[in-house]
Amino acid sequence: MKVALISATRNSLQPIERAFEKHAPEIEYVHLLDSSLLNMMERDGLLTKEMLDRFIDLFRLAIKSKVDVIQLTCSAFNDAVDVLRTIFQVPIFRSDQAMLDKALEYKKIGLVSTVKETPVALSNYLTRQRPNVELLSKVDDGALHLLSKGKKKEHDSRVLSMVKDIQHQVDVIVLSQYSMEHVADEIDCKTPILTAAKETVLHLKSLS
Repeated sequence: MKVALISATRNSLQPIERAFEKHAPEIEYVHLLDSSLLNMMERDGLLTKEMLDRFIDLFRLAIKSKVDVIQLTCSAFNDAVDVLRTIFQVPIFRSDQAMLDKALEYKKIGLVSTVKETPVALSNYLTRQRPNVELLSKVDDGALHLLSKGKKKEHDSRVLSMVKDIQHQVDVIVLSQYSMEHVADEIDCKTPILTAAKETVLHLKSLS
């Protein structure tokens, strides 16, 4: 199997690479990155035609690379998948699809995010799958950029603070973005923690 990984931030690359190395080293993958997309989303606050056009360009490159699957790695853009599936025949997966499907096994789901647009995309998916799902969202908007500035310790501390705030109010905690994958190792609580990169790779492995 060959997978195209479509990313909007470099912070997504290392987590998914580590997940492949640990859980499915046999799967071949290629990266396609457009780092301007996240800035556009933060500027406009919603998915625009300009952003969709850029995704279409990335997907065309992926097809030319003869991939079997296209996998998004940035949760803020997951709502684009419904449109892109009408254009391309290759299987396309949201960045969080495998993780959220697993989260739906629980009654009350906690969403921890560092980009304000992310929980909107996640909530849309979860409520479509189960309209009566109970959601509790915590967002520290902009914390993602701390990683790009080399402030990993501050980023991780802010994520851990959100987890602490909701851990006793939910049945499962979703670390919404690939950029938070590494923080899972630092969390010490009884509430189950789900991360996107790990669940994504396990899902892709099941298809290969």
